[in-house]
Amino acid sequence: MHGKMGAVKDFAKLHKRIAILVTVGVVASVGILIAVFTLWKGKSSQSETSYREYTVSEGDVTVGTTESGTVALEDETVALPIDCEIGSVLVKSGTSVKKGDPILQIDLNSVADGSSDTRQKLEEAKISLQSALNDQKAKLETAKITYEASKYLATSAPITRELTQAQIAHDISSAQSTLQSDQKSLAEYETLQKSWAADYGKLQDLEKWMNDAQSCKTSYETQLSDFEDDNDSVISTYESLKSAVDTDEQKYLAAKRGDTTVDGYDEDEWDDMLDEARDSYDAYYDTIANTVITQKQALESKVAQYTAEYTNYSSAYNDYKETFEDKYKSNDTEMSKTEIDDKVTSLKASVETDQYNLEKAQKSAEISSVSAQQTEQTDLSTAENAEGTYQLTVNQLNEAVTVAQDSYDKLQNEMDEINSALSNNGVVSSPCDGIVASVSYKGGQSVTADETILTISGNDSISVSVSVSEDDITNVSVGQEASISLSAYDDQTLDAAVDSITAEPARSGSSSVTYTVVVKSTEKVSDVGTVYDGMSADATMVQHAVENVLHVSDRAITFQDGVSSVLVKNSDGSTSKKTVKTGFSDGTNVEITSGLEKGETVLAESTVSSK
Repeated sequence: MHGKMGAVKDFAKLHKRIAILVTVGVVASVGILIAVFTLWKGKSSQSETSYREYTVSEGDVTVGTTESGTVALEDETVALPIDCEIGSVLVKSGTSVKKGDPILQIDLNSVADGSSDTRQKLEEAKISLQSALNDQKAKLETAKITYEASKYLATSAPITRELTQAQIAHDISSAQSTLQSDQKSLAEYETLQKSWAADYGKLQDLEKWMNDAQSCKTSYETQLSDFEDDNDSVISTYESLKSAVDTDEQKYLAAKRGDTTVDGYDEDEWDDMLDEARDSYDAYYDTIANTVITQKQALESKVAQYTAEYTNYSSAYNDYKETFEDKYKSNDTEMSKTEIDDKVTSLKASVETDQYNLEKAQKSAEISSVSAQQTEQTDLSTAENAEGTYQLTVNQLNEAVTVAQDSYDKLQNEMDEINSALSNNGVVSSPCDGIVASVSYKGGQSVTADETILTISGNDSISVSVSVSEDDITNVSVGQEASISLSAYDDQTLDAAVDSITAEPARSGSSSVTYTVVVKSTEKVSDVGTVYDGMSADATMVQHAVENVLHVSDRAITFQDGVSSVLVKNSDGSTSKKTVKTGFSDGTNVEITSGLEKGETVLAESTVSSK
């Protein structure tokens, strides 16, 4: 127990010593900081404000991507189109030459008669050029017609599609109408086919009944006539006695109504004569005429009966026949049962064909409609691309003419070189301004046709190849405005443009990807000075720029409460504050739109230590 308590006391003493040391350390550190601060404050009191001068200049303020690279000159080779021997070389590598300066001399005695071959090729090239020009003219006219026709498709294509769709609808409607018409006709003829037997049987019955009635009528008329002939005297006497009764009765009635005599007899006398006539009539009828007259009346009754039947059946037959003929008539001709059957068979075949044609028209409509839409899209696309197609044809024809022209010009230049050399004692002149890059032959050596004798690096334009990071390449495009600054010539820049951009990265790694961009000058390099292949240069690809403006360092601009101002150094050494309006800034210089003039000096505050 005592051992544990002693250990605790020792531990407490140790921590107490550590706490004292920490406290002393903190106090010492505070003291050091106070001393340092006091020393810094004393030194800062010895600093003073100074100013840097900037001149208001006129020029361009540009923002872009700037990369370093090396200069590449455009080489031009000197060769002769014929075999010859070099008399002497008049220049050396590195010699600056102007276009037209003598650079070598050939031995005229060594010139083979190769000019005739060049002349022949020149004539052939001339013919080819003329052919290309004629072909261009003819095909341009055809292309123009095709172009106009293709443009018209933009108007005609929708109309053609609408006409096609209208024709499709018409074909379907026509097929439906034909089917419905044939189906209606088939139904009608099938009805006739079903009713024809009964109707025709009825017609036959009526005709038979009419003919039977006519036969009976004729038969009884013949019997009556024969009977009357056989019993003529009896019938005549009977009719005479009957007529006498009728006459006496009329005269009796007349005498009775008139209370007077008729034909000299009075009423009573006529009554007696009427009774005598009736007695004679009755006696003759009862004893002689009764049977004859009864038989005659019976025959007359039969004649009247069958005459009425014939009349009725004849009327019924004629009426029904007219109805039958109207019902079964085709092209004003009554149809037979066979003809009706044939017509039904024909119409059934027509209906099947009509149904097929309708289904075909409906299925074809889908295909034709899609085809019409596709044709419309194709025509519209042709119309839309008409300008491009026409321009492509123009470009191809122009290219063909250009190729022929270049071939002709090349041969003409060769011919001119031969003629120039022959007419100038064999002296060959420089084709351009520049520096002789290399000399491959010397005097006395032979050279074959088109072999390079020497190379001249032209100074009309230069190219600078630079690597641009993937972050900046998206802001670069072919044809973009640019500038080139040569390290050998300070404060001088050449106007330029982006000539090409590689599609594949020039260098790629885990952290960086770059693309090769070639910037080519657009102004003559010789105005700057002598430029050699491989010189260092900076190429700036301009993203935005203002040209020919007043500008000054943005360090000289003070901005307070929304107002920009500068401190101007006057000619007497005094200073004055001026309010200015600023424009575009590239991060180093800022455009001055008002408030300053070219050549003025402005001051930018700068703090330096005094000694």
